[in-house]
Amino acid sequence: MAEIQEKKQPFIEHLLELRITLIRALVGWLISSIVVYIYTDHIIEFLINPLRPFLKEAPKVYFKTLPEVFSNQIKISVILGFILGSPYIIYQIWKFIAPGLYPQEKKWLKAAIILSSFSFLIGDIVAFFLFLPFILKFLYSFGEQFLVFKPYLREYINFLLKILLTFGIFFQIPSVIFLIYKMEMVSLAQLKSFRPYAVIISFILASIVTTGFDPLNQILLALPLTVLYEVGIILIKIYNIRR
Repeated sequence: MAEIQEKKQPFIEHLLELRITLIRALVGWLISSIVVYIYTDHIIEFLINPLRPFLKEAPKVYFKTLPEVFSNQIKISVILGFILGSPYIIYQIWKFIAPGLYPQEKKWLKAAIILSSFSFLIGDIVAFFLFLPFILKFLYSFGEQFLVFKPYLREYINFLLKILLTFGIFFQIPSVIFLIYKMEMVSLAQLKSFRPYAVIISFILASIVTTGFDPLNQILLALPLTVLYEVGIILIKIYNIRR
C-alpha cells in the first residue's frame, strides 16, 4: 500500500506541474494577444498592403456586418499573439520536459525547437512577400477587364491566415525530418530512397491546399515542399559531418 502511495505521489506532482506550465503558457499567450490587439489597426493596414495594387476602382476594403471588424481583430490578436508569445510558451514546455531528458537529448531537441521556430517565421515571410502577391495577381487577372474587385475584410483575412498557417506548417518539414532521424525512427539511406514518394506527396498536399486554383499554383507550392524535404536531408548530412 505504501509503494502504491509513493507511485501516486510523483504522478500527482507531475500533473500539478503540468497544470502550472499550461497556466503560465496561456497567460503568456493572453498577454501577447493583448499587446497585438492594441496595434491591430496598424496590423490590418499592413496585411492589406498586398491588395492595394488591385484596388484602383474602389480603393477600400469592405465589411458586411458590424461585428466583422471586431471579430477579425480578435482573430488576428489570438493568432499573432500565439506567434509572438511562442518563445515563452515553448520555454515553459521545455522547462517541463527537460528534467526527463538525457543531456544529449536536451541538446538536439533544443536545436530542433529553435530550428522549428525560425522555420515557421521564414515560411510566413516567404508566403506574405513572395507567394501572396503572385497568387493575388493571378486570381485578379481573371476579371480585371470587365469586373470591379470589391474585397471584404473577413474573406481576405481568412484567405491570408490560411496561406500563412499552411506555409508555416510546411516549413517545419526539415525540423521534423531531423527530429525523426535523431529519434532513430528512420535512417539517412531510407530518407534518400523515399525521395520519389516525397515528390508525389508534395503534389498531393499542394493540390489539397490550393483547391480551386490552377495547376501552376499547385506546382509553385509543390516545388518548395520538395526542396524542404531535401533541406532536411542536407541538415542531417551537416550534422553527421560536424559530429
